[in-house]
Amino acid sequence: MDATLGSNKKIKFHCSYGGEIILCKHDGKLRYSGGTHEVIAVDRRISYNELIFKLWDACVESMKLRCKLPGEDLNVLIEVQSDEDLNNVVEEYDAYGNSMKIRAILDEHIHQWWI
Repeated sequence: MDATLGSNKKIKFHCSYGGEIILCKHDGKLRYSGGTHEVIAVDRRISYNELIFKLWDACVESMKLRCKLPGEDLNVLIEVQSDEDLNNVVEEYDAYGNSMKIRAILDEHIHQWWI
């Protein structure tokens, strides 16, 4: 990570859960519809396990964490399952600027169209 970004800085996750990803008829883009949306700020050095526990407390108890990368649509979601995955997502957002919120989708199951 860039040394100019302080190690004590917070990163923000824009979390959505309880809804679904749908194809918008008027522009053909994927959108998250329904459900609940929250922004969660965490220490940028947070581990994967700590993040999952924080998300469980704030959002849902049973989930799969997937993150949208900057510049990508919702059809490209990265599944986050480890510290390495989480660090890679944070580095991608750092490359775009440290003020961006990480878009996180919390699912209890995989939608049929993902397969």
